[in-house]
Amino acid sequence: MSDQTPSDPSNPPGPPPSAPPSFDAPPPPPPTAPAAGGYSAPPSYSTAGAQPVPAAGGAASLLSPMWQGPGTAPPPGWQPKQKIVAGILGILLGGFGIHSFYLGNSKKGIIQIVASVVTCGLLGLWGFIEGIMILIGNVNTDAYGVPLTE
Repeated sequence: MSDQTPSDPSNPPGPPPSAPPSFDAPPPPPPTAPAAGGYSAPPSYSTAGAQPVPAAGGAASLLSPMWQGPGTAPPPGWQPKQKIVAGILGILLGGFGIHSFYLGNSKKGIIQIVASVVTCGLLGLWGFIEGIMILIGNVNTDAYGVPLTE
């Protein structure tokens, strides 16, 4: 039987122990500027929190919830919601708030789902009534203020 002890007791076998992290060390320096053609932060960048980004040239973008006003045209590529689709969704699936999601009212849609579950479907009548109101013309815009189409 052979002893498998290391020949040098001060140098044990295996990987060298790593030094524990020091919390007194200064933070690493910020990254250097990117190469030409790379991304660079805009000069107005701040870390104070999320700030809205203005659209180029004052025109509204698809990400802005409303454009400049009722007299201006919607942004390119915008598809207005249909009144018939929203009304039928409200009548058939109103308890699930599907018509609210379709019109962009996600908070209201979630509230309608929770209310229907808590009341065992009794407040599903809320969505049914809203579907009728959409079809008769009492609701004319979506969540972003865009008029519904016929």
